[in-house]
Amino acid sequence: MAWSTLYITGKKDFQEEVLNNLRHSDVSYLPGSSGDTDLLMLWVDEKMPLRDIKVAIGSKTVFKYRLLFFTDLDQHRTDKNKERLTPREEAMIREMSNWEARYRHSA
Repeated sequence: MAWSTLYITGKKDFQEEVLNNLRHSDVSYLPGSSGDTDLLMLWVDEKMPLRDIKVAIGSKTVFKYRLLFFTDLDQHRTDKNKERLTPREEAMIREMSNWEARYRHSA
């Protein structure tokens, strides 16, 4: 069996529940260490569909912790950087919120 790397990230303290759910499933996996506290690294059978892994983890856990799955660590880092707003974007959002608050009840 050949292994492929899977990275999982989500809300705080998701790792224990994910590993517990996998332990009680038929999925063959090896836990790993990514050195990142908000990232769980697993080695899984490369022929296993991601959907089967998600089913083994359970939909309640996936949605409870807003789990995201990556096969490439660079993809995780890129997505993490995309979530942050630039100072200009934050200023624009504040400006729109202030404008909306001023004119909300004018009609």
